[in-house]
Amino acid sequence: MLMAVLIIVGCVIIIALMVLVCAYPQYVARFTKFLFRRVSQAAGRPVLKPEQEEAKAKAKKLTPYISFARQIDQIVPGQTLRFKIARERWGADFVNVELNPQYPQSGNKYILSTENAVQGMPGGKKTIMYDSNNPIEIAASIMDRNGELLVVAGEMPVSAKKVVVGAKKKPESTGTVGTI
Repeated sequence: MLMAVLIIVGCVIIIALMVLVCAYPQYVARFTKFLFRRVSQAAGRPVLKPEQEEAKAKAKKLTPYISFARQIDQIVPGQTLRFKIARERWGADFVNVELNPQYPQSGNKYILSTENAVQGMPGGKKTIMYDSNNPIEIAASIMDRNGELLVVAGEMPVSAKKVVVGAKKKPESTGTVGTI
């Protein structure tokens, strides 16, 4: 008789826990995180605080935007980064990012413009969408519209142009030739 009562009580407790799990999953998630943290501490592993976990997740989410923004920062004067996008996104087939030639005197550093396709390639007539000093803002607007980098034949990638331009700017020796 006692054994039957214990089995019934055990079943009631298990059913109550299952109902709680289904009704309040957020509390179960909190309890699981708490339990995992305690077990990790007992094992001697470093444990992140909830604020640190949130910051880490946010940084992981922003990483593609930041790496793309660094690529925009490497643009040199006269160079254009082109991205192919769906026409319905901005009403054009390509998006261009380039430096503003009048930047220090007027306007912002970067110009974002659109361009229609002519026989599958950029047409040449650009429409300025906006300008900005923030490369992350430009990177986010292009990435949110699923822009794909387009490299036109004969153009060097951004990193290669940076090296070539840097090589041209090396100072020559100032010594005189033939003096003894």
